[in-house]
Amino acid sequence: MSDDNRISLQKLEVFSRVAHLGGVRKAAEELYISQPVVSAHIRSLQERIGAKLFQRDGRGIALTEAGERVLLWANEVLRGRAELDKEIESLAKGAAGSVSIGCTISVGNSVVGPAAVAYKQVHPVVDIRVEMTPAENAVEGVRTGRHDFAVVAGEGVFDSRTYRAELIARPELVLIASPERADLPARIDVKTLSALPFVAPPEGLAIRRSQDAALAEIGVQDRRVEIELGSADAMKRGVLSNLGVALLSRAAVEAEVRSGALREIQIDAPPLRDLLFLVSRAGQRFTPLQRNLRDAVRSAVVERYGAIESATVTSD
Repeated sequence: MSDDNRISLQKLEVFSRVAHLGGVRKAAEELYISQPVVSAHIRSLQERIGAKLFQRDGRGIALTEAGERVLLWANEVLRGRAELDKEIESLAKGAAGSVSIGCTISVGNSVVGPAAVAYKQVHPVVDIRVEMTPAENAVEGVRTGRHDFAVVAGEGVFDSRTYRAELIARPELVLIASPERADLPARIDVKTLSALPFVAPPEGLAIRRSQDAALAEIGVQDRRVEIELGSADAMKRGVLSNLGVALLSRAAVEAEVRSGALREIQIDAPPLRDLLFLVSRAGQRFTPLQRNLRDAVRSAVVERYGAIESATVTSD
């Protein structure tokens, strides 16, 4: 092969079509170029390869031994280019690539997980990871780059130099009790609520702050916490063990309430609301896949919890 190894893809495509169709004229017609241009490409390729690629075969042409070897190589190069074009197009459309999402467990089970599954069904080659974890861990994962974005519940304060946080929903919090608590009526007032023992998240967590803030809005300033448990499932077990009542998102308890495993108690007060944020790194540029999946999750949240006026929440 010549020291000048610059061989264009166009020359390889022309050569491949001539070899496949068995003649310059047919290749020229298929490629919509003139026969002299096709012949010039073949001559140039032969010069760069340093070998004759075609030979006369009766009234037509046939590949030489060197031509057969070059054709195998040319087809492999052209096939690789076509595959690369498809992959780049898929990346541009969000049909390929990878995305990592951090989320709290209740919203992961009810919204983020189903949204990710639905997207994967339509775009099977994408790589999606959904990690369900406490809000603090999910947000830290965004900061370190482990997650491309996070969906977290709880009252959050976000450093605007590090995060972009969008309030996307205010899920309803419901009061649950064990079905065995016959002493508790189906509806209670705020004064009665203030005196009840609570199973609560650990103090200092975002979800605990969010619950305390929601209760403070209806006048419950200092609730009686019997035990602190770090997950919704653990809190439900505490309730079923008659340790107290608990505030949890409706999404986290609706199956148990529907089946009768847990009992919802109505409160004579405006609805208690949690806060749900979509968190990403400040100034982050999303790939098409990340942007599409972020939008799909946001739409799923709106469908599940209802639309609110979005607001970017930042704090120094």
